[in-house]
Amino acid sequence: MNQIRTKLIHSRCNVSNIFTSRKALSTTASKLTSTSNRIGIGTNKLSSPQQPDGSFPSVLATAIQNNVDTFETTLHKEEAMRRGMTDAIMYLNNQNQKKDIADRSLQVVGKISYRTGAIDTRLDGDVLQEEEEGDDYPTGTLKSTIKNQGEGENSSQAVYHNISSSYISETLNKSPLVELHQDRPEVNLVYCTHNPEAQGMELLTKGAPLEDVRHHVRERMVEAFTTLERNVVEKRVGSYGVCSNGLSLPSSHPMHLSWEDVLSAASEAARNVHDDDKSKSTVANLSTLQLPINLLETYGLKVATRIKEHLAASSLHEEENGISTSYLPKTIQIHATRPLTCYPDRGTGSGLPFNLVDYLIPTSEDGSRMGWSHQIASMPLFYTTLLNETMAHFDATHLLEIKAEEERELTVEERETLDGCKLLQSMIHDLDANLTSVAGGSTQYRSFQAYENDLYTKVVPLIHDTFEELDEGSSDLLQRFFRAHGTAVRHSIARTTRALLKSGGDGGGAERYEIPDEVPLQEFALDFLLRQDCELAGISGRQPVIDRVVAGCSKAEHVVEAVQVADKSK
Repeated sequence: MNQIRTKLIHSRCNVSNIFTSRKALSTTASKLTSTSNRIGIGTNKLSSPQQPDGSFPSVLATAIQNNVDTFETTLHKEEAMRRGMTDAIMYLNNQNQKKDIADRSLQVVGKISYRTGAIDTRLDGDVLQEEEEGDDYPTGTLKSTIKNQGEGENSSQAVYHNISSSYISETLNKSPLVELHQDRPEVNLVYCTHNPEAQGMELLTKGAPLEDVRHHVRERMVEAFTTLERNVVEKRVGSYGVCSNGLSLPSSHPMHLSWEDVLSAASEAARNVHDDDKSKSTVANLSTLQLPINLLETYGLKVATRIKEHLAASSLHEEENGISTSYLPKTIQIHATRPLTCYPDRGTGSGLPFNLVDYLIPTSEDGSRMGWSHQIASMPLFYTTLLNETMAHFDATHLLEIKAEEERELTVEERETLDGCKLLQSMIHDLDANLTSVAGGSTQYRSFQAYENDLYTKVVPLIHDTFEELDEGSSDLLQRFFRAHGTAVRHSIARTTRALLKSGGDGGGAERYEIPDEVPLQEFALDFLLRQDCELAGISGRQPVIDRVVAGCSKAEHVVEAVQVADKSK
């Protein structure tokens, strides 16, 4: 059974790979002629143990060659980013592109706030969170405690959120990104406070009024921004920003973060620092706002547009929307995060995410033929064949024949085998029925992550508990079935997602999208974001609402395909 579990794990589809190339690239860094730099590269998956050696610098070098200039990382992946960026620049310099790199301004965006520590040891500014934090999870989905299994003992750990001055200073003192910024003049460092709205978590759990919670969060942002402003003056970082799920939540949501509060906090921080040091600059060094925006979570588009309009109008007035404009920058970059990853209820739900992607899947069991899920109308035929073969294999007909023909009762072992086969058949029937539910638009598997969770927490343990061991033929057949079923799930989820987008979601209410049948969902979703524009005061012509769409790319060819989408969107 361990063999079954191991092979199932290796057959997982990595849904973070938002693009699947039709052809593998043959070079370490592949160049595509491009003038587009509105794609940003999310690198969270690049430093995972499953990635081949050299993947990180290969992806970065390919991106730089294709005029991509923005790269995002997280606090615990900073050293991987430093090494990867250094190696990528060295590689490109060795390819006689030293002058091109020297003339470029590359932007690395880091995040600061979450940390894990002993539950009985808190730092100044620590705010205990409720559930476990994930890089792509909505605000408010953090686990308060996690168990670390040591040698013979359990130690309780907690997830904290911290944007205090002391924690930011300590983090920057040992940050590999600060080292990269100081060693490589072409690399500009932007440090974002990550989900500052989480500073209000403890007050929320105590039932404090929302007005008090949001005032508290704003005060914490002023402290954080003041510290970051001073670090910009000291040239340790280039600028700072905010990466927040709360910016994309409606004001009625308890974890909403007001963009007005962010701008006013930055203005106050700039006044605190620049009025004291008498420096020539009096403008806040707030350069970047990152917030989730995708086809199903569109509130962030409204927020981004309002920010752009506010900053444009502020250049014409001393005060705009009650915010002093004298300390505000003229422009702030808007980065759309999670462009292909959606959460239920337009980002306000707590369920598992699902992806706006089509998959390149096998249309034959041996994988010799492949096809895109949006171009395959019906379930792959080899899945149906394997389903029937597996159901027939575990029908236990021979045991029923023994009972009928030999006119004897089955032994205890034979009865257990018969019961196990019936249970296994029932489980396989249910797995197959779930595909029909997905295709029919009900709620069984909208997310591949939900399917994987069920597979490894319910299905595999059930098989393990039912059968002490399986003969080689039965084990191999189950492995083949689960690989085929995973393909069928991907096909069904992708087609269901497309159908929901076209119909306006469950029961309607959401925007309906006219998605061409020949276009993969990921291409349509990125193109939609890149085409959003607005009119701004004092600026002729319509301007992009989103400056960068940050897409997770774990292979060089993913970068190329993302850039191709950006080029088509011009």
